[in-house]
Amino acid sequence: MPASPVPTPGARLLTALAGAQLLVALDFSIIYVALPDIGGSLHFSAVALQWIVSAYAIFFAGFLLLGGQLADVFGPGRVFLTAQLLFAASSVGAALSSSAAPLIAARVGQGVAAALLVPATLGLLSAAYPSGPERDRAVSVWGTTGAVGLALGVTAGGGILEVASWQWIFWINLPIVAVCLLAAVRAVRSTTHTERAPLATAATLSACAAVVAVVLACTELSRAHPSLPVVATALVVASLAGGVLVRSRRRPLVPRALLGVRALQVACLVAALYMASFGAEFYLVTLYLQDVRDYSALAAGMAFLPLAGTIVVGNTVAGRLAGRLPLGRLLSLAYLTGAAGLVVLALAVGTRGGYPAGILPGLLLSGFGQGMAFTGMFITGTRDLPPESNGTGSALVTTAQYLGGSLGLALLVLLHGEHPVAGDFVWTFCATAVIAAAAAPVALLRLPRTGSTPAPVSPHDPSFEPRTGGHR
Repeated sequence: MPASPVPTPGARLLTALAGAQLLVALDFSIIYVALPDIGGSLHFSAVALQWIVSAYAIFFAGFLLLGGQLADVFGPGRVFLTAQLLFAASSVGAALSSSAAPLIAARVGQGVAAALLVPATLGLLSAAYPSGPERDRAVSVWGTTGAVGLALGVTAGGGILEVASWQWIFWINLPIVAVCLLAAVRAVRSTTHTERAPLATAATLSACAAVVAVVLACTELSRAHPSLPVVATALVVASLAGGVLVRSRRRPLVPRALLGVRALQVACLVAALYMASFGAEFYLVTLYLQDVRDYSALAAGMAFLPLAGTIVVGNTVAGRLAGRLPLGRLLSLAYLTGAAGLVVLALAVGTRGGYPAGILPGLLLSGFGQGMAFTGMFITGTRDLPPESNGTGSALVTTAQYLGGSLGLALLVLLHGEHPVAGDFVWTFCATAVIAAAAAPVALLRLPRTGSTPAPVSPHDPSFEPRTGGHR
């Protein structure tokens, strides 16, 4: 039996779900401006310093499918509470770290907690809000906090370092966790599973190993001097784990019929392109402002505020248009708008234009586009999922998102080299624009414009047919 929906979802539940998404996004981006301070304080080597970022990203991407399985098997409410507590414990461990190894271990814990939290959050959202305008509005609010969290992470990091030590970028997580737990506890208790599906243990663990290995290989390739043995070993592990995954037919990780849901296919493809383009924008802009324009950490963080503002506007607009425009057209418009903003940034970098006249217009345009895209792709991804597969389906979208981000970042680092100058950033911003624009035909050609949504059917039922329709 599927999860019983929360009877009357309101502001408390949405606050908890949005807060969880803010926590995941904030912790992903807030660390960047703090790296020099952490390295100096704890005497990190250059390689170890990179692992503060990589440990979180790799284990986040690698354990998302496990998080989706656990949410579907044990219920999203239980997984949500467990993930929040693990996030809090890992944050305390990171803040109290006095050397490299404990801090990296704590970042691994945060990554695993985030991987459990995201599918549980989307599972609760899908269970509580019926498909249609009500869910679209909820996804819009949830998406706004996530996309803004990525931008505000840089700003918050710079502000914290201006007045306090780097440890506070981890302590700040505790009040967010507390608010999420207090707001969600009643709604979580009313979300129960009366029948527990079996956990696909072998398939889940092999998928986690494969994704961790692929992201590790991409992360290593993005370094100035990658270790070829590490890359080769990671690819061998990915191949072996992939082989085990293919042979796990008795209890597959993702039911074959679920993979045939057209809206889920489109969401996974555009999510990968989202992180490879708009996700990389945060890295490129931060690096350009600090290394080429000599901005301080605080100034670079403040430069992202307009981007965060237009992301909010884009999220809101997408939430309103989702029920009026076909989702394929909405996604295409979003990605083309964001791509145009990236082209404007490339022109500003190439002409050495100032911030108000050159960089700011590009940030505003790209922020509006990516705000629309973020909300649109998750509305698409959750639109036609059976209730009992909400966790696995949403985990697939987010896994595709961060795999795309890892591949995209590795490509961009190869393009701009070890010590990029302004001309190198022109090429990388143009590359992100091309990647973003590639999502437009994917959405238009693969996502049906209209259709009807049949009653939910279990993907384990032999009569299950993949759904390709849904609300406009």
